[in-house]
Amino acid sequence: MGRILQAVFILVVLGALGVLGYAYFGDMEADPVQTRTPVTLPGLAPPPPAQPVPGAALVPVAPSAAPESSTPAEAASGQ
Repeated sequence: MGRILQAVFILVVLGALGVLGYAYFGDMEADPVQTRTPVTLPGLAPPPPAQPVPGAALVPVAPSAAPESSTPAEAASGQ
């Protein structure tokens, strides 16, 4: 029984030394590789262009008028 435990102990020590040697001397650095993958995030993609309705008349849309106040502070205070 003593010889079996001695053999197991020696194998564990040799295994630990092997792992330490591999960690110290082994080339474990990955080769640098540039990778580019296009990603489309949901909610950030532009909406698809509107399709014209057949038979609908084209009506020009007038731009909205500029606010009368010259600064945002005046617009917020309601003056």
